Amino acid sequence: MKSFAKTFKTIIATGLLGATFCTQAATEIMVAYGNQPGEPIDKAMHFWADRVKEKSNGEIIFKLFPSSQLGAETEVLEQARFGANIITISDYGALMDIVPDLGVINAPYISQSFEKKSKLLHSDWFKEVSGQLEQHQLHIVVPDVVYGTRHLLTKKKVEKPADLKGVKVRVQHSRLFLETIKAMGGTPTPMSLADVYPGLSEGIIDGLENPAVVLFGGKFYEVAKNLSLTAHTKHMSPFVTGTIFWNKLTPHQQQIIMDTAREMVAYGAGLINDAEQQAFDELQKAGVSINDVDLNAFENAVRDAISRGFPEWSPNLYKNIQEKLAQF
Repeated sequence: MKSFAKTFKTIIATGLLGATFCTQAATEIMVAYGNQPGEPIDKAMHFWADRVKEKSNGEIIFKLFPSSQLGAETEVLEQARFGANIITISDYGALMDIVPDLGVINAPYISQSFEKKSKLLHSDWFKEVSGQLEQHQLHIVVPDVVYGTRHLLTKKKVEKPADLKGVKVRVQHSRLFLETIKAMGGTPTPMSLADVYPGLSEGIIDGLENPAVVLFGGKFYEVAKNLSLTAHTKHMSPFVTGTIFWNKLTPHQQQIIMDTAREMVAYGAGLINDAEQQAFDELQKAGVSINDVDLNAFENAVRDAISRGFPEWSPNLYKNIQEKLAQF
């Protein structure tokens, strides 16, 4: 009986060791983002996870955490910085607090082309600037995920900068967005996106800026009926991890992640394009007036203000990057 019990324990122990070995054989990576399930970014992440699993023959597994399940962006970045196995969406406006020149990437009216911005984000200039993040234990895995074209949704019609005088526009907590709306003529009002709908309803704010998909998804059109096509930012987002974790991956694993990321970026850009067109159609059906604006007036209003607004940037950075983009 004792012999049987000993043999049984040996079998169980061996099985547990085998299970542990199988679990450890795959490298699991948490992928964190604030977007909701079903949104284009979320769909792109599922596509990426599938391609990574396929390309690695199941040796790399992405565990997806949408809806900020792992915490706010700054909290997740800190987790990544200290070595957690996390890849997270970020924002160049936030990363400029670490490396100032990164903020110019999503500066207003820097370019009206996602393709040109993508080329910038694979240039020697970007490699040099983004490389400075490594000194702060952060590494950009994917620099150019298309997030969308940002426009204004307001209660009153807006066609030129003067129309924004006294208009309180919700912005995220970012100096770049604060300076952008101020330069465009409005009164920037930092606020969580979750507080925007009641803020509009109660008159705390008069509008907000965001891609059409977000404007429709948040049902903000129920309390603000004018969409002004300012197209002030062709917004691209990076996905970031910590250097401690990234350097633990083998070169082969890193290459799989980067190669599949290129497929994900192309797939996601197509999703965003289709979703934005659908959002425009749905907004019109909901009674929103879609208005063209004087783009030259907005660009002129913004250019000098943004150039002066960030003294920590390299000299003439906004102008130099705009000229570089025009050459692509």
